[in-house]
Amino acid sequence: MLPGYGAIRSAWAPPGSYPSGTFPRRLAVLAELLQMGLPLRCVALDANGGYDTHDGQAGALPGMLGLLAQSIAAFQADLEARGLADRVVMHLWSEFGRRPQQNGSGTDHGAGGLSMLIGTQVKGTMIGEFPGLATLDPQGNLRNTSDFRHVYKHVVQDWLGVDPTGIIPDAAKLSTPLALFK
Repeated sequence: MLPGYGAIRSAWAPPGSYPSGTFPRRLAVLAELLQMGLPLRCVALDANGGYDTHDGQAGALPGMLGLLAQSIAAFQADLEARGLADRVVMHLWSEFGRRPQQNGSGTDHGAGGLSMLIGTQVKGTMIGEFPGLATLDPQGNLRNTSDFRHVYKHVVQDWLGVDPTGIIPDAAKLSTPLALFK
């Protein structure tokens, strides 16, 4: 470790009001790096984690989701205060969904996931439809009403300005245009 690094690291404080924790601090550092002018085009961060709540879900999940929401709101406010908000789009998604039926004190892994785009340049529209709880798929999952690759294709193509063909499998087959950005 560099001499004095610990003192610098502990003395640094992000502008704005971020909640405490590792994930909010990483978002604050990211905002700082963006303001420094680093040529970042795509950054991936794991959220605060711990969402794999098979039991005790009602006690644990609200706090975790609350920290996530507060962190994202603080990051967005920080970007706006720095004049960087029009350069950043956040794509939040879950790598797994949940089954609608409870298993006692929680829910099991399932296909009912979600994806959100957040930012001043996002149009704010819903892709897909709520499938309802009356007709589940044969495994007891919510039915998919949209292909997540479609959203990825348009983020890569329309936001990053890159041809998605070599990145998204079967991108050419996802031909319905999505107007996700302003």
